[in-house]
Amino acid sequence: MRKALYLLSIFAVAVSCERSFDISKQVGESTVWMSFIPSNDYDTTFFILQATTPLVGATEPVLTRGESVEVKVNGQPLVLEKNGRSIQDRIQFYATDHVFSPGDRVETAVTVPGAGSVSASCEVPEPFPSFSWTARRVPRSSPNSYLMMVDIDYTDPGDGGYYGAVVMQYYENDSQFEDQDPETGEKFWGEITHSSHTDALSPWPMVDSDALSAMGEEPITVSPKKNNSLSGRYPEVQIWSDSADSAPKDGRRRMTFASLCRESPAHVDYTGGRFDGWAEYRYKYKLVLYRFSESYYNYLKARYNSSNNEFSELGLSPASFVYSNVKGGAGVCGAYIVSESEWLELPPVE
Repeated sequence: MRKALYLLSIFAVAVSCERSFDISKQVGESTVWMSFIPSNDYDTTFFILQATTPLVGATEPVLTRGESVEVKVNGQPLVLEKNGRSIQDRIQFYATDHVFSPGDRVETAVTVPGAGSVSASCEVPEPFPSFSWTARRVPRSSPNSYLMMVDIDYTDPGDGGYYGAVVMQYYENDSQFEDQDPETGEKFWGEITHSSHTDALSPWPMVDSDALSAMGEEPITVSPKKNNSLSGRYPEVQIWSDSADSAPKDGRRRMTFASLCRESPAHVDYTGGRFDGWAEYRYKYKLVLYRFSESYYNYLKARYNSSNNEFSELGLSPASFVYSNVKGGAGVCGAYIVSESEWLELPPVE
């Protein structure tokens, strides 16, 4: 309670200062928000165009009436197809099946009647540097629950970098249980069943400061499916950046992070119940690695910071665009490249 009152008092003092702000663009005019995130993650990349909602007294532009959208890759026009529209025509989706490559220079330009022109650019980054990785289980108090501690050792490019990682778990399960003939009551062994599943592990906060990377910064977790900030396929991604000023002399960096996982013992016997049975489990893991453009990383981190601070806990996080590299409007033009490791098998749980 004392902490909340303290923050509120700071807020009250801040807003009472004699300082003027020009917010005429927000109040009196409409503007445009755009998002274009080229990558190698999907076969189709979407260009999203949206009219912002003015605070008072302005008419929003209707984006289906005369807007112009242009995208160039390395100076060559890119063909975009209008994909559909949302309620009230305020959001437009354009699509391209172009295959983006590392080093591509992407430039965008949009003109909307009643909202003016906006533009943005980015460069598709190089893939994640050469790396090796190890993983180890740390038991937790819950049965079959572990922290999967991952160490990634990778080559430092020398100019800094913006990265992300997801740990994937794949498991197979074979099982067999007794069955019973409904007429005779005789028990017999049923067929062996097989199942498999692949899923992304949830990141877990690091509490052991000695395990954190001595170089670069501690990873943070972004939740793309919650705030639509990452055009990726996984619910949570751990991201971090390296500074060129802190480049190690030997040219190698290490990042350590944790993910929550569950593993059953390699073999389980089920006895003592109505029907006996057994099950066997096999697990393996791999990394999905990201390298981001600077603009896209800044956007992801800004979204994280806007909802992970003391003011946001009090409902005071700003309801506005927290980062933009779009000239004349708002939004983001950024890129990323995805790489994957080979599958890693750990010694089975006994």
